[in-house]
Amino acid sequence: MKYVSSGNGKMPLISLLAILSISLTINMPGLAVSPMLGKLRDIFHSSEMEAQLVTSLPNLCMIPVVLIAGKISTASRQTAVLITGLMIFLLAGIGCFFANSMMALIVLGCFVGVGCGLVVPIAAGYISEWFIGGSRQTDLGLKSTTSNAMVIVANIYVGIVAAINWHAAFVVYLTPLIPLALVPFMTQSYVNKHRIINNATPAVESEKENDSQSSSDHFQGSRSTWMLVSLICLYLFLTYATTSISYYAPFCMEHFGMTTTEVGVVTAMYYLMCAVCGAFVSQLKHLFGKNTMYICLALCAAGLFGIGFTHNFWIYTVSSLITGFGYGVIQPIIYNKTTYVAPNRKLSTQYFGYVLSANYVSIMMVPFVDGAARKLFHSTLPTFEFIFSGVVVCLILAWALCKRNYYVFTVNPDSAAPTEAQVNLTSK
Repeated sequence: MKYVSSGNGKMPLISLLAILSISLTINMPGLAVSPMLGKLRDIFHSSEMEAQLVTSLPNLCMIPVVLIAGKISTASRQTAVLITGLMIFLLAGIGCFFANSMMALIVLGCFVGVGCGLVVPIAAGYISEWFIGGSRQTDLGLKSTTSNAMVIVANIYVGIVAAINWHAAFVVYLTPLIPLALVPFMTQSYVNKHRIINNATPAVESEKENDSQSSSDHFQGSRSTWMLVSLICLYLFLTYATTSISYYAPFCMEHFGMTTTEVGVVTAMYYLMCAVCGAFVSQLKHLFGKNTMYICLALCAAGLFGIGFTHNFWIYTVSSLITGFGYGVIQPIIYNKTTYVAPNRKLSTQYFGYVLSANYVSIMMVPFVDGAARKLFHSTLPTFEFIFSGVVVCLILAWALCKRNYYVFTVNPDSAAPTEAQVNLTSK
């Protein structure tokens, strides 16, 4: 049997692959089919808002489910919750093959969101539970890589197939079959039986030892709560801003005469860079050092402005890559910080539920906030949403620069753990 490092010993490689396979599903609701939103609007003669509900409503349904899943996914229930979520996702995805109206697609998409919501906290919680230190950061990066790589494949596939048969595009909703097949390799009993702990320490004792050793690195009480709120706000507004690529590229590129295939390429480039950066987040942190967060936020803003002020396919592609690079580095850093914001490792899954719910709140609110902003500024620009999103990222960057010593924005290339000063004086 092949093993990988867990930070305090070794884990079966098959278990890591099984855990990462869950992440194949977590970005799929709505986003996977976004390249054909314009086509669906034309097929069903619906409004742009109705077409966007195919993406936004599944994510709205996910929000309460993610929070509930974070609370109920205890060690004894994780496998049952995981299987239930994957089965709901799969059955609803199969139903999309037979949908013949926009309303049917929206309803089935909501069930996909419910199923996905049940597995989202578990995808990150398993990594936080079984890995520590540098291994945890690496594997959380691989989690981001896996989820974003799947969206790349889905966007390119949907962009090509939608022009031939839009029903066939929903093949991407069959991805739960992969983690379902690998469930036996990620159960508590299998991992505890096959993992290797340093110094032959029993698994239970090692877990207690790790918790006691790292307790000083975790925020407690009100500090933990405020750190959690800050991470949620960062993740919420940054995801909201960058998701405009998936939401509005189909419509603005169609306005400028570009094809669904070109739309698929542009959106896929965003997720490509997110995936690549997730795999190399540790190396990129060492490259950029303490300025990692500020550089990446600046890149996100630059990419969004690049799309907002032009209407050229190649500029769109490069801008999408730049935006994906910045977001792709920040995302796994946020995940890793969440494990320290939680008072202890046992609460990590619950805290991941809170933080990851921000991802789906942001995706859901995109058309509503941008629609309100367009009316407020009386804009008729087809790329207005990208310009507005770029401004939002600039505001986040200003917040980060004003709070340079705040744990949410600081990056130590050698350790994700907060310093003692940050744990005790988070307001500085």
